[in-house]
Amino acid sequence: MLLSRPCPLCGQNDARLWFDPPAPPPSSEPCDYAFQPPVPPGPVVRCRACGLVYVNPIQRFGLIIQDGPTLCDRPPRLLDSADLSDIRDNPEEPVIEAYMSELESKQVNARNALARLHTVSKTRGRLLDIGCYCGVFLNEAVQQGWEGEGLEPSVMHAIHARGRFGLRVVTDSLRDSTFLPEYFDVVTAFQVIEHLVEPVKALAIVHRILKPGGLVMIEAPNIDNLWVRVMGSRHRHFVDDHVSYFTPRTLAILLSRAGFQPQKIFYPARTLRLAHLLQWVGRYTGRALKNRLDRGLSLAHIESNMLRVNLHDIVTIIAQKT
Repeated sequence: MLLSRPCPLCGQNDARLWFDPPAPPPSSEPCDYAFQPPVPPGPVVRCRACGLVYVNPIQRFGLIIQDGPTLCDRPPRLLDSADLSDIRDNPEEPVIEAYMSELESKQVNARNALARLHTVSKTRGRLLDIGCYCGVFLNEAVQQGWEGEGLEPSVMHAIHARGRFGLRVVTDSLRDSTFLPEYFDVVTAFQVIEHLVEPVKALAIVHRILKPGGLVMIEAPNIDNLWVRVMGSRHRHFVDDHVSYFTPRTLAILLSRAGFQPQKIFYPARTLRLAHLLQWVGRYTGRALKNRLDRGLSLAHIESNMLRVNLHDIVTIIAQKT
């Protein structure tokens, strides 16, 4: 299946090829995600009219959620489940376990994001976190006084958010009918917009469900930085489930066209364990060197040490509904 599309930002059909992705490894071969090179789901092009970089045509949909929830053949009761035992023996279980092994650093990052949000939003009201995943950010928001609700298309991740943190999470993708108009004070979406085939349509829904003057906080990979220029198509942003690649400029244009006025643009740092950093390094160094570095960290008893990294390869914009 191929999906050819005009530029998802300006709608023009005038793009030049930036690069063709390498062929993905055969699905029949066993693979370790930590050592797979980045492979986007189709040719990566740049719009001549507005400058947006995006995938066109989209050739592989294996990891792209166009219409959630990801129930597949599982029982519908899972859509509302908060029973963590429902996650056992599902393919998502090791992914969730790996994510939650970094809970402490992810909580630090969530608190830092909330601190940024609170420089613009002076009150705590209703907050929707789109793509809330395992619920770490949403839980921090609730702990800090927000009336929080989440939206997550992955069934197992939504179960985890409800079962682990007791959160209110709708298991679905974003739809016109999911939430009432002018209901939320703030909508957040961290590392979500780059996955959406129709980001303008999604932000139109966000605009509708926000109260007048409400805020949206969007975080996305930033391809306008030194590391992308140096590494090109090998950069970690060009992966199988990213279909648009933003810069601060194109993300701000997207928000403006959806009826938002950008208020703040910043490049968040990431706090992470040394061992987690090596998981990313391993994609470029190979398994053998990565294993030697792992042993070195273990012998030095520093694998759990935290560090703060800012490569300016993530951008966040807080914008207000106009």
